[in-house]
Amino acid sequence: MRAISSAMGGQQSKNIQKGNYRFWSAVASAIRLGWIGIGEKQKEMKVTQLSLFPLLMCTAALQGDIVALEGHLQQGANAMMTANNGRTPLHLAAGEGDLDTVKFLLKKGADVNSRDKFKDPVLRDAVRCKSLELVEHLVSAGAHLETAGDELGREMCSLAYLNDMKQMEIWKAAGVHFNFADRNNRTPLHVAVCTNQPEMVLFCLKNGSDPQLRDCYNNTPIADARRLGFKHIEELLLIDQAKKAKAATLKAVEVKPLEQ
Repeated sequence: MRAISSAMGGQQSKNIQKGNYRFWSAVASAIRLGWIGIGEKQKEMKVTQLSLFPLLMCTAALQGDIVALEGHLQQGANAMMTANNGRTPLHLAAGEGDLDTVKFLLKKGADVNSRDKFKDPVLRDAVRCKSLELVEHLVSAGAHLETAGDELGREMCSLAYLNDMKQMEIWKAAGVHFNFADRNNRTPLHVAVCTNQPEMVLFCLKNGSDPQLRDCYNNTPIADARRLGFKHIEELLLIDQAKKAKAATLKAVEVKPLEQ
């Protein structure tokens, strides 16, 4: 692969060297591509290159080889070529958490919202690799999720159950808020309360969870805490509720004189 990458990255002269032509002829034969009988070495080499570019671009992106990527692009490749499963070089670089390669590909025209054949966007790969910096960069470049709310709610509820605060913060950076609910309308805060996780409860409240939201059984997180006898958690929720009520009152008082 290094030999192929090196040969394709180099500048191509109008006078095709016999050694280069033999190399590409051997590559074409090895992958059963075959020549197309044009009779022009320049064009025959180009056909082989274009057939291999998707693999070469994706391999270089996966390895973080920006020099090879630049070389392939100079020879006629583009940043949106896909290999297996419709995954672009940007998907692969994001999946590796490689911010430098991601920045390079975006500058070269890669679509920040491109999707693979499973409909997964580049941003989801960045979330999976748990890189907050990368997620923030993609979002600033225009990346967004178009996943159904209940699917994202289910993801957030699972993370709340696992007490994975770091990953929840990464999802938040990707545009997922803490009031997303699963199919039963249960939010991460509902899950944190019912699994008796005070730290996760505080974390959810800090990140905007609404303790007044009701699930499909008409239960709020406060009602769940009372039903389960988790008085320490009920107290946390009531304190948060009182703080928010006080803040709302103060805000109303500040606004009133301005209106008069």
